[in-house]
Amino acid sequence: MADKWNDLNQRAIEHMQQGELQEAVMFALQALEEARKAHGELHQNVALSLNNLGELYHMVEEWDEAEKALLESARVIESIHGQQSLELGDTCVNLAEMYIGCQRFDEAEKKMEQAVEIYGHHQKEDPTLLPQSLNMLASLYLGQGKVEPAAVQLKKAQHLLEDSLGKDHPALGTILKSLAVIDRQRGDLDAAEKKLRRAMVIYENSIGSEHPEFAGILAHIAEVYFAKGLIGAAEPLLKQAVEIYSATLDEDPVTGAAMDRLAALYAATGRTEQAESLFQKVIGIYTSSLGNDHPALAEAQNSLAEIFLNSKRIDQAFPLLQASLEAREKSLGATHPAVAQSLNNMAIIHDMKGEQTLALKQHQRALDIRKAAFGEEHPAVTQSLENMAAIYRAQGKLDKAESMLEQSLAIWGKAHGAEHPATAQSYHNLATLYIDSEKYDKAEEALLTSKRILEKNKDENAMHLATVFETLSGLYYRQNKLTESNEYAARVQKIRKPEQMSRQQGTGPLH
Repeated sequence: MADKWNDLNQRAIEHMQQGELQEAVMFALQALEEARKAHGELHQNVALSLNNLGELYHMVEEWDEAEKALLESARVIESIHGQQSLELGDTCVNLAEMYIGCQRFDEAEKKMEQAVEIYGHHQKEDPTLLPQSLNMLASLYLGQGKVEPAAVQLKKAQHLLEDSLGKDHPALGTILKSLAVIDRQRGDLDAAEKKLRRAMVIYENSIGSEHPEFAGILAHIAEVYFAKGLIGAAEPLLKQAVEIYSATLDEDPVTGAAMDRLAALYAATGRTEQAESLFQKVIGIYTSSLGNDHPALAEAQNSLAEIFLNSKRIDQAFPLLQASLEAREKSLGATHPAVAQSLNNMAIIHDMKGEQTLALKQHQRALDIRKAAFGEEHPAVTQSLENMAAIYRAQGKLDKAESMLEQSLAIWGKAHGAEHPATAQSYHNLATLYIDSEKYDKAEEALLTSKRILEKNKDENAMHLATVFETLSGLYYRQNKLTESNEYAARVQKIRKPEQMSRQQGTGPLH
């Protein structure tokens, strides 16, 4: 009888490993039936069969069946081994992972807290179990915005590992990485980088610099450099991470994620051909590994479509955006903020094709989603307001456009402060509309406010200042104030063509 159970259980495992999940479920059910027939309800094989069945139901997202099987497994294990057994701790972790999968985070927390309590009794037997469970509990807290409780658990995990296994054990890498995430959320980028570099040294001296975990640390350090604005420093780290992932994991989603980030870097630095090629690879990896409806695939499709949009390749952008929108609606729901971004880009295409009524309808839907998700005064709302204002402006409906840009300005001012460069940009946008409406006094006031804000950091805001000066020059020209117009035109040239100005100054006096 034991041989028959072993055979059925092994066949379930083999089908699972081959991705044949429905077949695996069938054999797991047969194994459970065989275990019960041979041993009754309270036997280790029954508990193991229930656990395996629960894990399989988790994988096929049959949440009710997964919960039922795992809870029954926990009941059997507790009856056999007691409330503090390692087996029960492992089942609690499986239950927590299942609850995370179906987004029942409160129940996941309770199960992880139970696992932590159990593993605390077995620290001498396996010193890694408790720190690992603390790290998982911390990740749960972080996912719900509970930063400080997460930090407490991670510090406990760090001290436990350092005391029991030493300060260079590879298990510390995961803890340090999670602590660095918290440092980033707190805005302490230097502390985050310090922890990540310590993890990098630990991994380099233990698992080696060709290991996927080492690549993960490189990618995290690159993210810190992104946050610091050091794109040049981030690029070689991302390239190295992509090379390691490609060599060790091939077309795994983790490889796709690193490629995705590198492609975004190329796009941000104007290397559109490299970005386009890499996004195509990312889409291929995600399609084969995650399926057509996964949010990560939808994000990559949207990113590639934006490259096509920027180069006016509408016919190439449209099917990608359509696929991205459908995938996001299916996987995330029709009111998710990511759906709003897809709608925004679809609306831009319809506007470019002259289909302004449809474009406005999609922008309005995106606006409604963002207001519901973030609130009416969140900066995310401004994209929809400004895009709708542009369409109304093109239609000659200047009052509607003005109202929307004034709302956008108020949001930027409240979110970032009256002296922020984003607020200055919003003043400029509104000023150009005032010019179209021949409200020249209002336009001048808005432009001078924008100028004053940007001049607080002239070097960093130089290109934005040039745009403001150009608009001021045009405004004064309309008003026949030629001296002021020429003055600002000259200031534009000084910013945009410094090399030419230097050559002119070297050849003789300017008149």
